[in-house]
Amino acid sequence: MHRLPRVLFCTSEIPQSINAGSMQLYRVMQGYAAEKLMVLGAPPAPGAELLPCRYEPLRLLTYRLACTRVRGWTIGLNSMNTLIEPGMENSGRRTAGFQPEVVVTVMDKLSYYKHAWALSRRLGAALVTITMDNPQTFERAHPLFDRSFANFLRRMYGDAAVSLGVSHEMCEYLASHFGKPSTVFYFGPPEGMHPRHPPACAILKAPPALTLAYAGSMSLGYGDGIRAILPALEATKTRLCVYTGEPHNLVRHPLLIGRGYLTPENLWPAIQAECDAVLMPYSYEAGIAEVYRTHFPTKVSEYCWTGMPMIFSGPEYATGVRWAKAHPKAALVAASELDLTRVLRRLREDSGLRIALAAEGAKTGRMEFAPGEIRSRFWQILQSAARLGLHAPVEESRSEWNQAGQILC
Repeated sequence: MHRLPRVLFCTSEIPQSINAGSMQLYRVMQGYAAEKLMVLGAPPAPGAELLPCRYEPLRLLTYRLACTRVRGWTIGLNSMNTLIEPGMENSGRRTAGFQPEVVVTVMDKLSYYKHAWALSRRLGAALVTITMDNPQTFERAHPLFDRSFANFLRRMYGDAAVSLGVSHEMCEYLASHFGKPSTVFYFGPPEGMHPRHPPACAILKAPPALTLAYAGSMSLGYGDGIRAILPALEATKTRLCVYTGEPHNLVRHPLLIGRGYLTPENLWPAIQAECDAVLMPYSYEAGIAEVYRTHFPTKVSEYCWTGMPMIFSGPEYATGVRWAKAHPKAALVAASELDLTRVLRRLREDSGLRIALAAEGAKTGRMEFAPGEIRSRFWQILQSAARLGLHAPVEESRSEWNQAGQILC
C-alpha cells in the first residue's frame, strides 16, 4: 500500500464507538497511524471509545441557530453565505500545524460540512464527502431557499475530490440531482464477529415458537415497522426480541421482549444465543419513504455475519428490501402482513430452510462485507483523493467567494 495521507475528519459524525454513522467511521479507521489523523467536530459522546489521535471540539454558531425555531431560515441563509462562521479563523489555526492532505466530512449537518469544505480550500487539502442520507431530508431550508440549498450542494459536491454514497441508489440520486459521479461504499460490521454454525439453526430456541431479533434504533420508522408486524406475530405466535437503547419507544406487547442496549461485542453473541432469525422491520409510512429509497443500513452487513436467517419486511422501494431480493438464497422478503405471516410459518416449520439461509448469509457476509477489505478499500480511497484532489490553498475574500459561487464559513 502506498504512503498513507494525513487525514482530517471535520464533521458532526465524528469517528467514535457510539451512534450509527460515527461507528462506521470508527471501524474503517482502526489501525490508521494516529499521527496522521485528526478529528475536528462535535464533542464525543459520553463513554464513547475514540481513535488514538487528536480530537478538537468544533462549536459552530450556525449549528446552534439551526437547532432553534428559526432553523429553516438559518439553513437557507447559511446556504446563501449570508451567515459568516467566526470559528473559521480558529479552525485554520488549530489545523495548520497538522497540514492535512485530505479533509473528510459526512453530509449530515450543513454547518459542519460547509465548514469542512471551506477549511479544505483554506488548507489546500482534498475534500472527501460521505453521503449516508439525503442532505435535504433531515435538514430542510425554508421553502424560499430550497433552490439556494440545492445550488450550494451542487457546488460543494462539484469541488469534492471523491464523493462516497452508501448505496447504489444514493449514488444515482447524487448524479441526477447534483451532477456528481459518486462511488458506492458499503460500510461493514465490527471486527471479531463470527457467524453461527449453520446446523445450529435446526433447533428453535424456544419451541414451538419462532424467536426473531431486531437490533438498533427505534427511529427512522423502525418502531413503526415493528408495530405494523404485530398482527403477523400474533397470527404465528412469533416472539420478537428488541435490542435497543430506546426501550421507552417500544410498544408493550406480550410477544415483544425488550432486551435493552448491549455493546457490539455483547450484542451479537446474545442474539445468536437467544434467537432463531434476524428481522429488518421497515415502516410503510409515506413520510419516511424518501430516506428508505437511498439509505442503506449497516445492520444488513451485521445481520449477514450473525450466520442466521434474515427477514426483510417492508416496501419494495427500501434499499434493504431491494438488497434482500437480489440475495434470495440469503434472505426472505415480506411485502405485506399476509406475506410475513406465510414467511414466519415457513421459517418456523422448515429447519432445512433455516440452515440454508444461514449458510448463504454467512457466505454473503464474507464476500461483500469483510471488515478488513472494507477498511483497506477506504484507506485506498483516501490515498486516491490525496493524489487527485490536492490543490493550492485558497485565500479569497468574501466577495471573491461569492463571485466564484463558493461558500465560505
